[in-house]
Amino acid sequence: MEFDYFDKIRKIRTGIRFYSELLIEASWNMWNIKTRVGIFFFSLLIAFGVTYFLAPEEFSDAQNYTMFILIFSILLWATEAIPPFAVGIMIIGFLVYTMGNMEGATLSPQEISATWSDSVVWIFLGGFFLSEGMRKTNLDLSMFKKTISIFGTNPNMLVLGIIVVTSVLSLIISNTATAAMVLASVMPLIDREGKDSMMSKAILVSIPAAATFSGMMSMVSTPPNLIVVNVLKSKDFDVSFTQWLFLGFVPAIILLISFWFAVVRKYTSKVKGLDVSFANKALDLTNTMRLQRLIVIIILVITVGMWMFGNRLNIPTAGAAMIPIMFLPMFGIITAEDVRRLPWDTLMLVAGGLALGMAIKELLAPYYSQFLVDMEFNVIVMMIIFAVVTVLFSNIMSSTATATIVINIAAIVLPHDQLLPVGLVVGLCASCGLFLPVSTPPNAIVFGTGMLKQKDFVMGGLFGAILGTIIIILWVLFLQYFTSFFELI
Repeated sequence: MEFDYFDKIRKIRTGIRFYSELLIEASWNMWNIKTRVGIFFFSLLIAFGVTYFLAPEEFSDAQNYTMFILIFSILLWATEAIPPFAVGIMIIGFLVYTMGNMEGATLSPQEISATWSDSVVWIFLGGFFLSEGMRKTNLDLSMFKKTISIFGTNPNMLVLGIIVVTSVLSLIISNTATAAMVLASVMPLIDREGKDSMMSKAILVSIPAAATFSGMMSMVSTPPNLIVVNVLKSKDFDVSFTQWLFLGFVPAIILLISFWFAVVRKYTSKVKGLDVSFANKALDLTNTMRLQRLIVIIILVITVGMWMFGNRLNIPTAGAAMIPIMFLPMFGIITAEDVRRLPWDTLMLVAGGLALGMAIKELLAPYYSQFLVDMEFNVIVMMIIFAVVTVLFSNIMSSTATATIVINIAAIVLPHDQLLPVGLVVGLCASCGLFLPVSTPPNAIVFGTGMLKQKDFVMGGLFGAILGTIIIILWVLFLQYFTSFFELI
């Protein structure tokens, strides 16, 4: 009996939730429980000490507690003493309690709790529904088959095809979900080639790099983009979906093409040929699944269209995200069991980051900004400093947490006219952290296959940290001084 590779794909594709949990599991196994407990209480002690000795005397209780939770959260995110999403939950619970019971609070517990239903959360949830709908109707498998038919079986071109498919998917759904879907689709080829194959390594290192770099182009691909947009909007800079797509297009395309050339030189130039005959087997689709695939495609086109052109129609990005959330369950494509498997931990992290940003803006920013009113900052120097800090911390901790902290610090220290270019640099640079298996969820997903080692991520990390940072700064400076792009925001 002929072995059905696509049946194998369905068996290994246990849902996006499984892949997102790999990030938590990989982080958790880095240290044992005793070490984590020790790091947790050491971070707590440091946060208490810094707050006690460095907080100004004129700070109210609410300001002192905000400073404490900021320092404590940074330490926990950096050390991963507890999972990043748990830090997000802790932030919200802590702020709800302190803002409701402490002197000097200018935030109500209701405002903090409302971050659970912030537009950023709804946009991501819409992306999760779309990715789950594509997975359940095997649209991702069809894209892989189409990739092979277009790019052929030449190793160099096939890797290019996988990069292109991953990049396109990352424009419309989260890069975490994209990496999970593409990895599942190519697993038959990787299994056939083997663990030590150059082709297997080429594919495995290309998936997270493509998912992360292409995430620069889309507001719905990765949380840092929306975090930055949200803070900029609070400062009267309204960046649309289409404007962000244009902003991230040039640096993402340069990084993707350059990375493909590097992969070809290091890996696939040594591969002589491939057997992808298994992809010629037709998918066995029932009439019901064909109808569901059509529905998903229609919903996908409408949602993305509204994300791109919603500003002209006065339709908010979060409003467009409600389309997949409402209609995919209505047509029976996504069930209650599917919803339970969605990566809710990502939304918890985002909501916690939003709450922390809100507290910084309301309680810490007014105090420190008064000392910076008459200071002059060179915008290029600020771009370089904030870019380096963002890339550095995005490699060792959550990029969402990094973007939340860095963009809110920028909002405090920078003049209004410099916040926009520096903020855009921060958002793009948050997608340049690829050095470690836990630097970004797509890295953790492919690392979970057991076929890559730490050193295999170095190439992508160097591309993001060095080439990515330089390209992003030059591109934003070009937009600022030689185009009218900033005037439209």
